[in-house]
Amino acid sequence: MSIPLFVALFYLPTDFAARAPTLGTIFAFASLTDWFDGFLARRWDITSAFGAFLDPVADKLMVSTALVLLAGRHGLRVAVPSSIILARELSVSALREWMASQGKRDSVKVGMQGKVKTALTMLSLTLLLFTPESATVTSMGEWLKGGGGLGMEKLLAPSLMLLYGCAVVTVTSGSVYFRAAMPVLLGKE
Repeated sequence: MSIPLFVALFYLPTDFAARAPTLGTIFAFASLTDWFDGFLARRWDITSAFGAFLDPVADKLMVSTALVLLAGRHGLRVAVPSSIILARELSVSALREWMASQGKRDSVKVGMQGKVKTALTMLSLTLLLFTPESATVTSMGEWLKGGGGLGMEKLLAPSLMLLYGCAVVTVTSGSVYFRAAMPVLLGKE
């Protein structure tokens, strides 16, 4: 529900710096409600078939939308980790679906690395969304010395570092799922 509003706001023909706090807030709110919903479902042991379907789909749609929009805005430096993250999401989703068809879904259920990946992704994207278009970082040294502008502009370097860290965790967590599924994939189970 928040995705159409998010996209429309992203492309409004007004100053992006004025929209950045709202975009970051929408994404942060969607991330927090996703976490809180899962927390309550586990705590109270309440699940539904619709919720089990919708929860991972809604999360992936919001993250994918933000990754595509931000890659368009920031170019190569966001497009590369975004491509890695999206490729992992698609391949692990396909793996889970296939494993479910084999009656082995539990061997590829979400683990701690996947949860860390999700948290890093949500945090890095929230920070990137809060960053105004005018933010630049020509080098990490500049950022460490306090360069890169004032205020929210200083979020660019740490948000990019988090996004690249997320891409690394994305690959390692994805490999955990594929290693777990390897006996079934190779027909040895």
